[in-house]
Amino acid sequence: MAHAVEDPHPDIDKWLGNHHRVADAKDGGNDIHVFAIEHGNLYGAADNTKTYEVSFHLGPITIRIVIVIDFTKKIIYVCLYGKLPFLPEFNITCGSGSFTGGITLKFNFKVISGTFTFYIKDKWLWLHYDVTILGKHWKGDIKLIPLPI
Repeated sequence: MAHAVEDPHPDIDKWLGNHHRVADAKDGGNDIHVFAIEHGNLYGAADNTKTYEVSFHLGPITIRIVIVIDFTKKIIYVCLYGKLPFLPEFNITCGSGSFTGGITLKFNFKVISGTFTFYIKDKWLWLHYDVTILGKHWKGDIKLIPLPI
């Protein structure tokens, strides 16, 4: 008699529904999958900032972005990290900017160079990327996270 096998991770579909989206942009014809989480205040501090962590792949590299948004001061702080297979994660760059002016971060490493520009449009934080990774060029826009504004 065959037994039904229970899903050992029944909440994975729910988690993915809340923390994953497929971007409109393409990576060499493949969809770009964006994963995002919001970190809460560790000790329940009642301030008007939010911290997000977003990751996605562009070609062979995983991009991880840590975003801190101060809704009172209308400032966005961003740190970019990269990860290639079999190598440790590395810091690409960090910077800050305003809601109205956005943030453009320029960087030049052996494996990745170019610019990431973060901007707010339609109550979402967007990323415009124009990068070269291991000799291949990528350019586009990704809708990252909805903002409570």
